Amino acid sequence: MSARARNVFVAALGLLAIWAALSLLVNLPPFASALFGVFHLALALEVGVALGLFALVRAARGTTPRALVHLVAFALTLMIFLRVADLVARTIVDRPLNLYLDVALLPAVWDVARTLAGPALAVSAFAGLAIGLVLVHVGLARLFRWLGPRFDDRAHRGALAVLLGLALVVFVGQRTLLAEIPGWRPVGASASLVVAQQAERTRDVFARRAAFRAAIGTDVADAIPDDALLAALDGRDVLVVFVESYGVTALDEPSYAEIVAPSLEALGRAAAQAGFSAATGRMIAASVGGQSWLNHASLMSGRFIDDQTLYALYLSEQPRTLVHDFARAGYRTVQSKPAITLPWPEGLQLGFDETHVVADMGYEGPDFYWGTVPDQFALDHLAGMEIERSPRPPLFAMIALISSHAPWLPVPEVVPWEALGDGSVFETWTRDAPLARDVWRHPPLVRDYYRRSVAHSLDAVAVFLRDRVDPSTLVIVLGDHQPATLITGPDASRAVPVHVFSGDPDLLAPFATLGFAPGVALPPAPAAGDSAIPRMDAFRPFLLETFSPRPTASRDRSRAEADASRIPATPGGAIARARQASSRSAASAVMGAHFSDLEGAGARMTGIRPADPRGPRSPL
Repeated sequence: MSARARNVFVAALGLLAIWAALSLLVNLPPFASALFGVFHLALALEVGVALGLFALVRAARGTTPRALVHLVAFALTLMIFLRVADLVARTIVDRPLNLYLDVALLPAVWDVARTLAGPALAVSAFAGLAIGLVLVHVGLARLFRWLGPRFDDRAHRGALAVLLGLALVVFVGQRTLLAEIPGWRPVGASASLVVAQQAERTRDVFARRAAFRAAIGTDVADAIPDDALLAALDGRDVLVVFVESYGVTALDEPSYAEIVAPSLEALGRAAAQAGFSAATGRMIAASVGGQSWLNHASLMSGRFIDDQTLYALYLSEQPRTLVHDFARAGYRTVQSKPAITLPWPEGLQLGFDETHVVADMGYEGPDFYWGTVPDQFALDHLAGMEIERSPRPPLFAMIALISSHAPWLPVPEVVPWEALGDGSVFETWTRDAPLARDVWRHPPLVRDYYRRSVAHSLDAVAVFLRDRVDPSTLVIVLGDHQPATLITGPDASRAVPVHVFSGDPDLLAPFATLGFAPGVALPPAPAAGDSAIPRMDAFRPFLLETFSPRPTASRDRSRAEADASRIPATPGGAIARARQASSRSAASAVMGAHFSDLEGAGARMTGIRPADPRGPRSPL
């Protein structure tokens, strides 16, 4: 080998090593399980283009402009940041990063980090991320400044030309000859694709906003006369109880079900003891791992609200929801939010007659990390302030329980109602509880606390139904969303269990059209998977169609207007439309948004909790 060939070979090895090392950063995969897998170990074409740009500029100008160095360093740092953020988004909320939407969630991310790791570690983590990005940029800039003079050497220029030429040939071959053949690709350009996807998702957001505005012009309740609206309920109270992080994984996964299923069975027995019958099914939630308010909105509004911009648009446009439907039907409408500790002006926009937040509940017990007010205390407050009032109009109430919110500890126990007092009794379970940051170092321990916290929430609902709710009430108990993938694992269903209780079995019969089965046991998942399960936005149309008797002609006309596809709007029509909507494009499937349970943290204010007019209650 000649000296020149040897110099080119050595230069090629050095450049290839730099290219491969930078590619490991730029090619970060979207899932942790894929780190250092075959798709991670590929040459990033973007890095090769950057090196080629420096070589061309150096050859033309004899220098490497500082502005170019920092511009390229910034571009690669941005790609790395987007890769890391996408990995985090998929790990926590089981969806790709949408930078336009997710920037608004940074305060919530901060709250979660502070809760799980403590303020000091949370600050350190955020500061470390910022410093890390700066160091990556500085490191890349120094590397490029060091590389610049190397391209004055013909050996380095020739070596890079050979490497780039080979990479381009391989890349083109992959995209043409091997396009339909799966397997490892030695050269990729997925980093720039991530940037392009962010631009595409931003365009999609605006398209969805336009579709939302167009969709709210009509509403499923438009053609229902006031005297028919929900008239088949005959003035029964209706309660909607969201159980935080209660997804189907809690019952489908044996390791969780061994703890959760007995509590669910006890709930069924307690409900039966109080005179309730039950039906249970599955519904697809709008989010995974967080953003509970999107699911509250989807259920209540009959519009699939699966991102924050639609939720914000809903607050401004204020389309109708079950709150307005029940108000038209003569009901008092109430929401209870035992996680709201800060001023919440959004709550006034939602149309409820009354909103109960932490400051109203008289809770003086210990904080449970994110779940400020334990579930049983919040249910007791709702019962004392609203359900057990007399005289009063029929009640429509929604409560968002919070005890089973991450970090899922401490886990209290159900106590006699008269022992609740001001909440100080719960110090029994917080006094010696482990710190969240210690538990979260051990994923198996986190999973154990998850299943125990969900079981406790079901226990609290059980004694609530047995002791504090009249069996004439229609009660809907459901999960708000699946927990994070740390709990569910990858590729889990997005469905949540939905349990419906009523003292009148005939009232539950129509729920069979949504795939519900008698009892509290969760029916098996359909063979077709999530595509065969109704989404949460099917609930409001179903409720209105089922319990609002109308003349056939009027009903057919309103249903035709509510759904352009003209699926027959029987009680099963709601699920048919929901299933069809699942297959539509994102722009045409989106409608509105509703509630907000921003679940912030802050100083609590003291309220007054009235004595229970029905006397002492015993625990389950």
